[in-house]
Amino acid sequence: VGGPDLEEGQEVEFDIVQAEKGPRADNLERL
Repeated sequence: VGGPDLEEGQEVEFDIVQAEKGPRADNLERL
């Protein structure tokens, strides 16, 4: 999870999706 603009302590909301390589975050939104 994250990205170059994700701040430490930033609240985020996302969906966990089951991908081939395991669960991953999708539809990430900063709150």
